[in-house]
Amino acid sequence: MKRLLSVFAAASALALALTGCANYSQPTASSTKAPIVDLAGLKGKVLAVQTDTTGQKYAEDHKAEFGYEIKVFDDLPGSVNAVLAGSADAAINDNGVLYDFAKQNPTTKVVKEFATGEEYGFNVSKNNPGLLAVVNAALTEARADGSYNTIYQKWFGTDAPANTAPTAPATSSEKPVLVDPSKLTTCTHLAYRPFQFLDTDNTTIIGFDVDLVDLVAKKLGVPQKIVDIDFGQITSGSVFAAKKCDLGAAAITITPEREKAAPFSEGYFAATQALLVKP
Repeated sequence: MKRLLSVFAAASALALALTGCANYSQPTASSTKAPIVDLAGLKGKVLAVQTDTTGQKYAEDHKAEFGYEIKVFDDLPGSVNAVLAGSADAAINDNGVLYDFAKQNPTTKVVKEFATGEEYGFNVSKNNPGLLAVVNAALTEARADGSYNTIYQKWFGTDAPANTAPTAPATSSEKPVLVDPSKLTTCTHLAYRPFQFLDTDNTTIIGFDVDLVDLVAKKLGVPQKIVDIDFGQITSGSVFAAKKCDLGAAAITITPEREKAAPFSEGYFAATQALLVKP
């Protein structure tokens, strides 16, 4: 009897092995529940990234080291919802948006931050130094009169870090130039909560960036008009050459490459990369 059971068990094991081979497919999100606490825990697993972001670059720079598969999404919601749905094991993106997503979706969690020393800035056309000077002046005044901290508290529930004050902004004798003189036209990329996203009416764009740029518009004496556009067009500066907008405000990390394409304001938010998982 023992002999027959052993033969049966061996045959069953062989059948299962053959079935597994027949059903083999390319890697997808792992079904194992081993805790992921950093990139090292992603070997053989799927890491979701948003295209044209510093998070994507960080993931690509460390892919060979940690052995994960990268899955690219056009926007933030696609990448983080892949984690929520289980089609990706983790997502990497800026800390502010991932903490906000985890707050809204408590089955997910931010488990790691990477000290990348990033800062967000607003960008403008190379030919618009007057507008850049106004943006920097508005940010400096907002920090001095407390309105920056009020906006920060509104969207992040805490006081702004003490080290967010910029150096004295450069001035310009040139007047700011607007695509439409009656308004400040801002290009952004939705959705990137809590920096810019649609309100519950699915029409009004709100967020941290929106409130800060409202201060710039107020200083110019005009309302702000927001245009949703591809992120890459903003960072490349092509939106300014095409006269689609005056200002780029889309939680854009300042990099030397982007700075060459379109100059940035002083940094207004200290960011870093973070890792989101579904424990």
